[in-house]
Amino acid sequence: SSQAKDKAFILANEGKAKTSEAISGLGKLVEENAAVIDEKVGAKYGDYARTAARGMQDAAAKIDQKDLGELGEDAKEFVRKSPGIAVGIAAAAGFVLARLFRRSGN
Repeated sequence: SSQAKDKAFILANEGKAKTSEAISGLGKLVEENAAVIDEKVGAKYGDYARTAARGMQDAAAKIDQKDLGELGEDAKEFVRKSPGIAVGIAAAAGFVLARLFRRSGN
C-alpha cells in the first residue's frame, strides 16, 4: 500500500512536469509562428497568437510552482465555480484520450 502510494506520487509529479513542459513548448511554438500568422492572416491574429502564447507559458510556470495538493484544490475550486465549463473540458479531454488510445491500439 505504501509502495503504491509512493509510486503514484512519483508518477503524478512526472505527469505534472511533462504537462508543464508540453504547455510551455506549445506556447513557444505559437510564439515562433506569430510572425507567419501576421503575414498570412493579419497582425490582429498574430497578436492573438502572442497573447495565447504568453498565457500558455504563464500557465506552465504556475503548474511548475505548485505542488500536487495545490493543483487539486485549484481544480476543485474551478469545478465549483464553473461546473459547465469543467464538464465540457472533461468531455473534450476524454474524446482526445479515446482517439489517442484508439490510434495506439492499431
